[in-house]
Amino acid sequence: MRRILIVSHTYIPPSNRGKLRALAARGLEVTVGVPQRWRETVLGLTLEVAWERQNGVEVFPLPVRHHGDPAALVFGGRALHALVRDKRPDLVQVEEEPTSPAARQVVRAARSLRLPAVLFTHQNVPVHLPWLARWRRARTLRRLRGAIAGSEGAAALVRQLAPQVRVGVIPQLGVHVPTEPEHTHHEGLAIGCIGRLVPERGLDTLLQALAENRAHRWHLTVVGDGPDRERLERLASELRLAARVRWTGALPPDEIPKLWPELDVVVLPARAVTSWAEPAAHVLAEAMAHEVTVVGTSAGATPEIIGDAGLVVPADDPLALSAALRRLAAPDQRRPLASAARARAMRLFSDDAVAERTLEFWREITS
Repeated sequence: MRRILIVSHTYIPPSNRGKLRALAARGLEVTVGVPQRWRETVLGLTLEVAWERQNGVEVFPLPVRHHGDPAALVFGGRALHALVRDKRPDLVQVEEEPTSPAARQVVRAARSLRLPAVLFTHQNVPVHLPWLARWRRARTLRRLRGAIAGSEGAAALVRQLAPQVRVGVIPQLGVHVPTEPEHTHHEGLAIGCIGRLVPERGLDTLLQALAENRAHRWHLTVVGDGPDRERLERLASELRLAARVRWTGALPPDEIPKLWPELDVVVLPARAVTSWAEPAAHVLAEAMAHEVTVVGTSAGATPEIIGDAGLVVPADDPLALSAALRRLAAPDQRRPLASAARARAMRLFSDDAVAERTLEFWREITS
């Protein structure tokens, strides 16, 4: 296997291409097809992508419709087919959900040239679909050589829908692990919560937990934006926490690494709801790589990321979360977890580790 084509909107930011660079470093010719234009709704930006070749990865922009919405994204058909035909890769991987038009397009293009196709999915809860959408999803899955799921929940869903498809469980993105630990501890507990401000993310549970710890020294940095921000800021005021909470708003991906030296603990307080479950918990893997202690809930993919290298508490339980944060107030309680987290991130979630597991899966399904 020498030539690989990956198609996904995920790789528009260069900061998300670590896995691709690690694959190229293993001697593969890696081409990634991305939308030529993308509307980043959280930051309010429209991104334009130009062709480039860097670190062994060729970035090939494709014209699209419905840019900014992964569920409705449609690639220009001629451009997509020309890319697949001209590159003639040994394998095509599309990293869009199987319900999306983009996934159907890429799998169809690969099939037309008799190329093996692999699909990556984060979808870890069943979704109700009209019969035509169910039929299209089933046809897309039947045409795959294999599927990569971002969590055990996502893998179980693929196996249920397409038992004949071989499935691997591998993160979509790797993380950069610094050569040497960089973290220092702070006076008072420096807590971070990073993600879109929507009810499913459970930031209100964290605020209620911190209200229980009012007598302790801590401060919270909230990174992200979304429709729930006004309600959450009002809740922080009602709980008399406003002076101890900093709201940064959404930050570009290349700004996030600057946060890690400022934090002792990162919390992902995701809720347990029937229509959504935390799909990736990638921010926890990033924090772990930088020796920041992590706390998450038992919902979705979070426990798979944390393992035994952090604390997992029940979802929607402010008292359990407040107890976990009180335990972590002492640096000697955090240090062993932070060291274990960095070791786990290096072993399982680094760019090299994710690239190696991905390549191994590709070889298994094409041999």
